[in-house]
Amino acid sequence: MLTNIFAFFLKISPRLKRAVWKKLYQYLAKKYPTGEWTYMNYGYEPGNQSIPIPLNAEEEIDRYMIQLYHHVATAVDLRDKDVLEVGSGRGGGSSYIKRYLKPKTMTGIDYSKNAIKFCNKQHSVEGLTFIHGDAENLALANESVDAVVNIESSHCYGSMKKFVEQVYRVLRPGGHFLFADLRPSEQLDELDKTFSAAGFKVLKKELISKEVVNAMDAIHEYKLEFFQNMVKGWLKKPLNDFAGVKGSNIHKQLSNGEMVYYHYALKK
Repeated sequence: MLTNIFAFFLKISPRLKRAVWKKLYQYLAKKYPTGEWTYMNYGYEPGNQSIPIPLNAEEEIDRYMIQLYHHVATAVDLRDKDVLEVGSGRGGGSSYIKRYLKPKTMTGIDYSKNAIKFCNKQHSVEGLTFIHGDAENLALANESVDAVVNIESSHCYGSMKKFVEQVYRVLRPGGHFLFADLRPSEQLDELDKTFSAAGFKVLKKELISKEVVNAMDAIHEYKLEFFQNMVKGWLKKPLNDFAGVKGSNIHKQLSNGEMVYYHYALKK
């Protein structure tokens, strides 16, 4: 398990998977409450042909992770909308969306109470709220938000079906579900069926494995140094794999196609 922590978590039972991921994120948020670590995704780098998105100087260190949020969340116009991020983690993505994409309200929900405590301490932005909640049983009223963002989080859930049904329930008519995550390649058809069965119309389905690997490669040295300085003992090796550094199993599998990373824009 320690040499392929991600693959292990994908294969265990749904109930155990929820419990293990929750404990991991609870531990990380409590053990490492550093404000330098507010993004946990693998990032996105489209290549030299793209025009870099403008960022504040202090956010350049997180550029690749921010680029993933930007790419996914700008699939539709979120300005003046009520937006929900499910699986908001350490809060960097929700903060970026609120500050740069200008929704009316931005709410981040996460299963880890420690992560929510960290976010409420770390991110002070008008109109941005973080609350504890369950992706498979969202404590929101029917048709209460205009868009739901879910980035690199759903692989932690016990039931993708329950989660997608909850997203459909809380979205207003015509609302959008902006999704990005990785899966074993053989599970992609199942994901498509889950979206369709819930009632979503696919506006965009995009394979972005290459762009994610590009970002992994670009940030490899920084991640190695970051975890070298922060993490000690037995946890260093599994966290390197979890973080997707070069040579890790998840990096290899995204590179060779065993795992695929897709971005969807869906409409209710």
